[in-house]
Amino acid sequence: MGNSAVPPVHPARSAAVALGFQLTIFANSLMEKQSKNTPATDEQAEDGKRRVTVRYRDEDLEEFRANIQQARLEAADEFQILKENLVELNDAEQADENSSYSMHMAEQGTEAQEKEKIYAQVQRLNDYIKKLDDALQRIDNKTYGICRICGILIAKERLLAVPITTLSASYKIRKKCPEDGVDKIVARQG
Repeated sequence: MGNSAVPPVHPARSAAVALGFQLTIFANSLMEKQSKNTPATDEQAEDGKRRVTVRYRDEDLEEFRANIQQARLEAADEFQILKENLVELNDAEQADENSSYSMHMAEQGTEAQEKEKIYAQVQRLNDYIKKLDDALQRIDNKTYGICRICGILIAKERLLAVPITTLSASYKIRKKCPEDGVDKIVARQG
């Protein structure tokens, strides 16, 4: 009989092979899980090569569109109310200027402060409506819900709660992209 013994395998090599196998299984399960929720689409890159990108399904995008349109209607209603309040304040100021009685300085200050507050709210709402319109444009382009830094899908719960967001919760909170490529919203402990 000859020496037909198998040479011993180095422990570090067998651990690396096992780890590689586990990572492959994890990556495959992650891709399978993600593909159920968000199918990948093929796109043609400028260089002619095929590129796969991840995006939300059209059904999800339509759900987001309805959510954004509702938020936009509510914001437009609030915007209109604020504009009417501003007109009333300006009309009252005009009437006071035409009055034979002068307004006390404290009342003038309060009125000016109220106007400034309304102007700030109008500006904030105007910016919000613009961001909602931008979000609707991203839905039309099928890029809505993709983190502008990490390139991963933003958690659906986050998009429904903050429809104008362009950052994943993972990046917003930790200032780094998640290593597993999945945006998670986890409740804080204690």
